[in-house]
Parts: sequence; C-alpha cells; structure tokens
Amino acid sequence: MAQIAAAAGLGVVNGGYTYDRELVHRLPEIRPGTAVADLDPEAVTAHLDTVEPEVELGAAAFLAIARRVLDRFGCDAVLRSFHPVTVPALLIDSREARHERLRAEAEVQADGVWADILGALRSGAPRAQVVFNHQCPLVRKIAGIADEDLAVTAVEAMYGQALLLSRRPLRAADHALLNRAFLSLLEHAAHEPGGQQGA
Repeated sequence: MAQIAAAAGLGVVNGGYTYDRELVHRLPEIRPGTAVADLDPEAVTAHLDTVEPEVELGAAAFLAIARRVLDRFGCDAVLRSFHPVTVPALLIDSREARHERLRAEAEVQADGVWADILGALRSGAPRAQVVFNHQCPLVRKIAGIADEDLAVTAVEAMYGQALLLSRRPLRAADHALLNRAFLSLLEHAAHEPGGQQGA
C-alpha cells in the first residue's frame, strides 16, 4: 500500500508495533495541521483512476478469466490505472475481509459441530480485490493473451506477486501457487517458437 499511497500523496506508517498507532495519532500535537487517520483500503482505492469504458470492454475476456481464477482465493478482479507503473497488481482487502477469509478456511478444515459454528459466523464482509494496473505495460500485454491456459497462469503469477507485495504471511497454498505459476511460465518460455528445447 505504501508505494501506491505515496504516489497519491499520502504518507503511510506501519502502526502494527506496540504503541506505534497511539504515537502517530499524537503527531498533530507537535505538528499542528497534520491529519492522521487509520488507513482504510477504500481510501486507497478511491485514489486509483478508473479506466475508460472502452478500455474495460477491451479487457473483458481477460477480466472474466481473472475473476474465475481469483474467485478460488476469495478475491474479485478490478482494472484501474495508478502509479507507480512498475506495480502490475495490488491486493487490497479490509480487516473484515481478512477475518472472513480466515473463518472460511477454518470452516473447511473443521468438522462436526465446530464447522456448523464457524458456518453460522459467516459474514457478508466485502471480498478482497486484486486491482490490475492498466498503466503497467505488462498488464496490457497480458490482457491481450489469446492462450487461455497462459492467461490463467499469468493471472496466478500476478496474484502471487501482489501477495508478496502485501507482505502478509504466506500460507502453504500460497507457496504452492507461486511455485506452480513460476514453473508454468518457465515451461511456456521453453516452448516459445525459436526457443531452445532440450539438447
């Protein structure tokens, strides 16, 4: 979030350590006029530019594939324009979405009464979003891929990179996804026309 927020003129401080949040909230006492607020993912999303309708229409096939792939991970796919252009995709989720994802994962692993209890706690929290950056040349190239299998792998790889950029702890399934996407991309590159295939 920090890179995107900085490009939008917002400063971000990690308040996850003991007393950091409380200390930062006292900043206006020594710097009058400074505004401090907890970072809301929707506030960052509001600073991302929407794309023209014809651009979104042109990317409809890619977005359909991305939504199908990302649905497995409890995420929606969105196309926006933002800086820096070196970031192809951004994972944005709220605390409520993270809690719901953890609850859903625990429900799948639970059985009997515990699964019923977790099922009853299901919430209508908004889902996480993977925001693809139309400003990024790589995203524009990937959106034009005709090979559906390769497009699926590319979406998985960009989701994996967005996970890494979010600096959240990776689960075993996330590691497996990153490994699979990386190997699939290498496999595709090895079979590119004109590429060296074996000895």
